[in-house]
Amino acid sequence: MDETRRSLIKGMLTGGTLLAFGIPTVTQAVSISQTLSGGTHNCRLLLGNTPIDEAFAKGAQAACAGYRNFSQEGALSTFQLADELLTDPLRIADLLTQSSNMRWVAIMDYANAAIFTELVRNFEGRLLSLGSHMSSSGNDASLPMRHMWTTASPAYSAGGLLASLLTQNQHDFSIVENFLEQAGADSAIKDSSLTGFSSYWLAEQPATHLHCAGVSPLKASQRIGWKASKNWESVSSGGEGSSINQDQTAPGATLEHLRFDNWIEATGYAVIATALGMGTHQEPCSSRAFVHQSGQRHPDQQGLSENHFASFVIDV
Repeated sequence: MDETRRSLIKGMLTGGTLLAFGIPTVTQAVSISQTLSGGTHNCRLLLGNTPIDEAFAKGAQAACAGYRNFSQEGALSTFQLADELLTDPLRIADLLTQSSNMRWVAIMDYANAAIFTELVRNFEGRLLSLGSHMSSSGNDASLPMRHMWTTASPAYSAGGLLASLLTQNQHDFSIVENFLEQAGADSAIKDSSLTGFSSYWLAEQPATHLHCAGVSPLKASQRIGWKASKNWESVSSGGEGSSINQDQTAPGATLEHLRFDNWIEATGYAVIATALGMGTHQEPCSSRAFVHQSGQRHPDQQGLSENHFASFVIDV
């Protein structure tokens, strides 16, 4: 066995695979100006043999189609896993290490995500974003959809785009993002405003942003586990000079015309679109959250079930 493979196995066994779903040391901030060369030809999708694979892939291909309409490129290459991460993780490591200058988007359950995190750590890939996505079918859940991301920088943020897509239905949701690199902190938060959301920042921590719909900032922060504070300052939305196109993911592809069968498809669209450089509603901050409540007494939970999965965006 060569030294690289030996080191990989050693790292998987001793590098914290069984730690709670945390941030691997390989995660590093990447320059906001860095873009993916080659577009869809250099972006691939890895499906981890979960019940949500088909829905996520459908949304991913929709994003790719929107990108293709703009750039005239081909479809997104997709690779389907069986149980290789548990039985033969070195095969997946070989697949990744042999695909230089590629951006991989991967989804899988949490057990496989722990192993995949160690694979990324040991072959020194750049982990641009790590997401946790879950839904609950119970009507007693205050926020039946929850998304949490740790991202290298706001340039790789999919949260704003996903929030704009999820508001098309009546599901309540939260999206929380933490950024390892904050850039352009003096830029205006108004550039990232979303229709239907009120925007705030924390007085004592201006780099912490909160966008609320149907709920006060105090209650919203409590429901996502942030320290309760009454010092949220309202930020005016809209205005001239905005550097973000609020209504488009790519020329000719307006968000209002996008329709998805379920939230998993919308998540697939948002993650892939952002990986291809079509993200919207991005803002300079260290942490931000979107909290949406429909205001209905009995929110329509149709299409929701118990689903939990992790997402990765990595550069090799």
